[in-house]
Amino acid sequence: AILSASPFRRPFLPSSACIDVETDAMADEPASAYSDEEFTELLGFLSDPKMEVQRFAAEGVLAQTESPHFLEYCRRQPRKAARPLLRLAEKAEAENATSSAAATLAADGAKTSEQAKAARQAAVEAVAASAAGSSALQALVNISTIPTVRDELVELSAPRRTAEAMKGGWLEGRSGLAHWYAMLLANITTAKAGQEALCADETMLRFLLAAFISKPRPPARTGYEDPLIFLGKVIGNVCALEAGRRTLAGGEQGPGTVAAIVNELADRPRRHDVMSALRNLSLDNECHPAVVAADPLPSMARFLYPVDKASAEQRAQLPEALGAALAADGAALTGEAPVRLAGAFCILGLCRTREGREYLRAAGACEVVRAWKQEESEEEVRSVLEAAEPPLTSTEEELEAPQEGGCQGLMADVDEAVDKATGPTWSAPDRPDGSTERPLPKRDEAAEGEGGDMGGLFDHIEGAEDLGKPGR
Repeated sequence: AILSASPFRRPFLPSSACIDVETDAMADEPASAYSDEEFTELLGFLSDPKMEVQRFAAEGVLAQTESPHFLEYCRRQPRKAARPLLRLAEKAEAENATSSAAATLAADGAKTSEQAKAARQAAVEAVAASAAGSSALQALVNISTIPTVRDELVELSAPRRTAEAMKGGWLEGRSGLAHWYAMLLANITTAKAGQEALCADETMLRFLLAAFISKPRPPARTGYEDPLIFLGKVIGNVCALEAGRRTLAGGEQGPGTVAAIVNELADRPRRHDVMSALRNLSLDNECHPAVVAADPLPSMARFLYPVDKASAEQRAQLPEALGAALAADGAALTGEAPVRLAGAFCILGLCRTREGREYLRAAGACEVVRAWKQEESEEEVRSVLEAAEPPLTSTEEELEAPQEGGCQGLMADVDEAVDKATGPTWSAPDRPDGSTERPLPKRDEAAEGEGGDMGGLFDHIEGAEDLGKPGR
């Protein structure tokens, strides 16, 4: 099965206290007191001509997403819930851009009291549009954990529309709603249909990756030190699909793209999602050239190699540059078991091709695995490392030997270890769970969270120029 981040849901409350009596009462009353007709009526206000009404309705809907009764309504009536919220989120982004521009223009040219009043009105409308869009997006994030709503969102082209809305704001210097867009995309892409929808537009997918790796990052906001961290889940989910892996790791841009992903391992909060993406890529033999060119092992060794537990003679088995770097900067075995498991699968996956094995040996993987295995406390991780060790310590001649213990022996053990954790061998077309070929990793249940020339799209994003270049 594939690795996809699990959908996540956070309890959200209206951010504004300016809720009229009817909406406020509906939020406070027990949700069981309301019928389907009343929920439908509330959702209908999302399409009201007045932005203030839309704003209050969005905040009311957001409050209701904490109610199991409303969530059950959404499960049975996914389009009635998803469609108006998605439309409002799109409209609010556009309205916010228009009103903000109008407010700036009016303020700069205001010479009379009437012009000043117009400027203030435009500013108020911009604030209302932003608040309405924020509430609508938060509500969508919550209800997108419901499978029927998630699937309906895909039918409504939400992956493309959400990414386009995020891109539109990004290119105009707005990122205030970026974290909600990223969370929504992360939830939608937990299913194969959502992954396929995003992979269908390579330009948009590359924009999301460029936004994820961009420097400097958007400013922190309350509760979200890294607003774009959720795009890591989106990238990992997309890499669960063959089309996504081919887009990111294939062609001339593949090595540079994978290297850009590897560089994010230095950011500890992003590490889990990045390792999930690398695990998917490493378990796909066709992606090995790009992964090898990206040289991920030195970055991984910093949190997978217990340097203090190794003797000087053992550390001398590492490449000189890596040994010196680890001695100077330090390295330790991370306490995050999911990260260690993903790292073990990265190494095991690369062991399945000669190119991968030769890279690992030259990069010092034999010593990294030896020291790591001695300190590993999780049996599942140890079993993966034990399966990877023989191909690493054997020569290619030994692996190619036809007798017992050669290719049919050692490499069969590697395949068996992969199959045991990811499912049986098969060669059928894509399965409903999104698998595309053996071996691909299983769905990641540990990711429960707190996501060619493109006409100059990335010209103002630092680091984007490296997407098409090989290297670390």
